[in-house]
Amino acid sequence: MAPPASGRKSKNVSKGKNDAKTLKRKRDVEDHEKLQKSVDELDAKAEIKNFSELPLSEPTSSGLESSHFKTLTDVQSKAVPLALKGKDILGAAKTGSGKTLAFLVPVLENLYRQKWTELDGLGALIISPTRELAIQIFEVLRKIGRYHTFSAGLIIGGRSLQEERERLGRMNILVCTPGRMLQHMDQTAAFDVDNLQMLVLDEADRILDMGFQTSVDAILEHLPKQRQTMLFSATQTKKVSDLARLSLKEPEYVAVHEAASSATPTTLQQHYCVVTLP
Repeated sequence: MAPPASGRKSKNVSKGKNDAKTLKRKRDVEDHEKLQKSVDELDAKAEIKNFSELPLSEPTSSGLESSHFKTLTDVQSKAVPLALKGKDILGAAKTGSGKTLAFLVPVLENLYRQKWTELDGLGALIISPTRELAIQIFEVLRKIGRYHTFSAGLIIGGRSLQEERERLGRMNILVCTPGRMLQHMDQTAAFDVDNLQMLVLDEADRILDMGFQTSVDAILEHLPKQRQTMLFSATQTKKVSDLARLSLKEPEYVAVHEAASSATPTTLQQHYCVVTLP
């Protein structure tokens, strides 16, 4: 009578699973190496019109495609290639120019190429002047980053500080307003920014005009010096220039619509409605 074969079957199944995991890890390593080589060989000054022409990971490419982002705007075509190569960026770009993707794509890609995980902590910090703009940025991040495994959070005023504290330690990417972020840095003991790789200052001129210069200066003091920084501003004032000197290292200057008289593109359509209060 033959002995039961269940033991042999379970061992074979286990071996098959281990072989599959090993093969997947090998493919992942090869994919990362291939992607890094493509980024190294990228001509950052070349004219690039479509996202498909950029060396992007499969998760980011799929996120862009499913969100119907195919063609790069002027600021994206100038900033993204440089940022993918790790350059600091000083960008002069208006509202509605597409600058949100100009920094979100490099954030996702640079963390992906470093194989960033939840255990690595906070990898990217994106600072916005207002709650409304921070929410918009976060929604775009959720759309194009849906196929990544990064954890992302939104830290803005008007929400429970305790709830934010409980989640901070698990976040890889944070979108925030300056005052709220500084509050956590000062009051949340477990909040660690030592591993931060990327800092984004969006609409820096508005951040400063709204009186957040002291907060931003204090935030910069908390952050590691070795990081990549991207600063975008619709106007280049003396305050913005001073902030750029403090936060950027040998930045690449990216400018679009410099000659225009308005800080908003003329083709941007804006709508509003008037409602009566109860």
